[in-house]
Amino acid sequence: MLVLLELVINVKASLNLSILYSFRGQFQNASDVANFQWILFYPCLYAYSIWQAYNRAMEINNGFIQAEKDRIFANTKYNGLFIGVAMGGTLGVIYSCRIGPIFCGILGGVIGGLLGAVIERLSKGIFYKN
Repeated sequence: MLVLLELVINVKASLNLSILYSFRGQFQNASDVANFQWILFYPCLYAYSIWQAYNRAMEINNGFIQAEKDRIFANTKYNGLFIGVAMGGTLGVIYSCRIGPIFCGILGGVIGGLLGAVIERLSKGIFYKN
């Protein structure tokens, strides 16, 4: 389902053409080509798919019994990082500056991910068992 959604969003947002223009330095063309109503879904979908894959692999590696026992917050890791990437990437696309929606989305995702990881680390004693 995630791969299908990624393909649909990629086509509807003209993401590949926008990436091409961004890497050529034609940032105005990248902004003109991008369909912002569709491209805003991409950072959230991308961050969620990475988060889900990581936490599912952790469940498999730790065993299902332990994962079910500590279901609420113990088996999910890096929530702050992935929420930060989704929010930062989306805000980067919305407030795309002179470097276009692609590079602003990446920059926003990196900054948001770092802030989310810091916030998660600071709040770890409150919400997590570990």
